[in-house]
Amino acid sequence: MSNQTENNSAIERDRAALFSSMLHALSTVPADAGAYGFLNALCQSLLDTNPNLQWAWYAFQINGRPLLLPYQEFGIQQHPYIAEAAQDPCYQALNNNKPLTYALDNQDCPEWLQALRPQLAEIIIVPFGIEEQKALGVVGSSEPGYFTRVGIEFFSAFAYMGDMIMSLQRQSRRDPLTGLYNRMELDERLERALDHADHHQRLLAVAMLDIDNFKDMNTQLGRLGGDQLLVEFSQRLQKDLRKEDVLLRMGSDEFVLLFEDMERWADLEVIMERIRQSLDHSFLINQHHIVIQVSIGVTVYPLDDNKPREIIHHADLALHQAKRQKDKNAPFYTLYDPSCIYDPNTPQLIARRQHYHALLDQHVITFYQPIIHTPSGRIHKVEALARLEENGKILETGEFLPWLNPDDRRTLSCKVLEQAVRQWRLWQDSGQTVSIAVNFEPQDLLLEEVIQLIENTLLRYQMAPEQLFIEVLEGDEFLDYASAKVQLGRLKALGVRISLDDLGTAYASLLRLKDYPFDAVKLDQAFSRHLESRPRDLHFLASMLEMANGLGVELIVEGIENEEVLAAVTALGIRQVQGYVISRPVSAQTISQQFLGQKLAFQADATSLLVSFARFLVLAKGLRAVLQSMPQSINVQMTCDNLSCPLYPLLDTIPSLRDKREQLQHVITDMSERQLSREYSLELYDHLTADILTEMAAYITATP
Repeated sequence: MSNQTENNSAIERDRAALFSSMLHALSTVPADAGAYGFLNALCQSLLDTNPNLQWAWYAFQINGRPLLLPYQEFGIQQHPYIAEAAQDPCYQALNNNKPLTYALDNQDCPEWLQALRPQLAEIIIVPFGIEEQKALGVVGSSEPGYFTRVGIEFFSAFAYMGDMIMSLQRQSRRDPLTGLYNRMELDERLERALDHADHHQRLLAVAMLDIDNFKDMNTQLGRLGGDQLLVEFSQRLQKDLRKEDVLLRMGSDEFVLLFEDMERWADLEVIMERIRQSLDHSFLINQHHIVIQVSIGVTVYPLDDNKPREIIHHADLALHQAKRQKDKNAPFYTLYDPSCIYDPNTPQLIARRQHYHALLDQHVITFYQPIIHTPSGRIHKVEALARLEENGKILETGEFLPWLNPDDRRTLSCKVLEQAVRQWRLWQDSGQTVSIAVNFEPQDLLLEEVIQLIENTLLRYQMAPEQLFIEVLEGDEFLDYASAKVQLGRLKALGVRISLDDLGTAYASLLRLKDYPFDAVKLDQAFSRHLESRPRDLHFLASMLEMANGLGVELIVEGIENEEVLAAVTALGIRQVQGYVISRPVSAQTISQQFLGQKLAFQADATSLLVSFARFLVLAKGLRAVLQSMPQSINVQMTCDNLSCPLYPLLDTIPSLRDKREQLQHVITDMSERQLSREYSLELYDHLTADILTEMAAYITATP
């Protein structure tokens, strides 16, 4: 009897603790914290007041996205990546809309839960959400049977309170006239959309639009007629959108559109054309046919790689630019272009251009950014970069270059060339040898005076021509000019080396590289930025390296910002890199003291998933070539040795790789012993290596 009484008392204590934790969350969270603030407080309070509970988190299911990721975890930090599967307990709870307890010793336990067995015995999954927004809360217990003992209904309060808070928040974030989300919802929606674009390597377009001359229409139609127009306008827009897209009303006739999950630029064109055709039809308001025109400004992430508020601001600037260029031939929407957002003829802007023009006379300073040769760890090349000195402050190019006209920019390049070659002579005389790259705009290289200046500068300072790289800043039409090849040929005849800068911003040049005398290509940093969260981009880098090697040109990858990415691109075989992980642009004195003649050492985490991804990608490509041509030459035991296999350190981190690695070893053995046809074996090999890389990429992407 005493045992039963003690059990009942323990149950009551646990129930009281659960009830207390929920009341605490309700009473301590500020009213304006919203659903996320409340759910965060509830998860933390559950763990603080219940020693048996070790893990709590929640997630929102977004339509069209076949995965769940915790919005925020409390207690254990497991960061599960939960792919949609009918047997997965999370999706069972969501689909049945009922709480579900799940023991971790279940033989069908999914992989994302198996790693938690030493710490947890079971979890409870509680679905909740309103309207189209499904969500779930997950709580983990170290005691078997805990949730049945205290009662599942106590955790159902998690759902009731989540629904209540979400409902109140939803009411405050809806526009009462159109029913659309309002500006209070925009920041959160945009944050989630940016995260999704990063995780899935998709484009995100943000558009701001309004109805031209709406105030006049509102006056003519009356307030009720104007409201009716706004309602019908928003309804018509929504009909043309995909399920991934979101329409929000900012106020009056101003709206924001978020176009998510775009794989290519053409997706945006298709959506905008659909909207254009829809708005060509009139609206029937108060028995009058009303024809409207709209102005639309668009910016696209990650091309516009900024913070959410800045992205919205850029879309707004593009909207105002669209209004300024209204005519019959104007495009339906205007893309954000920082060079076109101001009227260049205002007195203030004319004065600013004149100010920077005057600084070119005596205030040009050259900084240098080192380029590392990864096999040796040494700096053998630097890029010369223009700076202006203004009242003791050093201005970077982004601050003044947009204000310079073409003649000023050419003057600037010529001054940097002069300073850089003079500095090369000083380094050379002190026994320090280094190549220097100087940027020129493509149109400048079509001028005889510029080619002559380069030649005279080399002669004056007795610089070895092969130590000078002229970096051609890609222009849309430069490589279309017949004279371009002639002028580049003249530079080559001088002995100067030529590099195509920011490869990738003009795709056509990629196809014509073989026709021009380039010695090096520099990959635009858009392809290397965020590699740590976009491992699949390493496929592209590997293809670019293969192309560069085939053409006999050097490949330089810029924008390398941390040691893990540096180690990964090095493992890929990239031999020249540039970026902040090595150094920001610095003075010539700093280059002399800290870089020239020095061997740089970088320490990458030996267990880095990104480095392992790069190593396996190289191994898979190389091994395939051997399997295709000489499979009998492969030493299977050595090839599959644990010490040399890039996957070996990851087998405990990503358990599913173990089976696929064993299958891959069997395929390699079969091919080396010619037990299967080569075509069939290669098909299996390709399938398995692709699966392995996909799983690794998914795990890296889901790991903060």
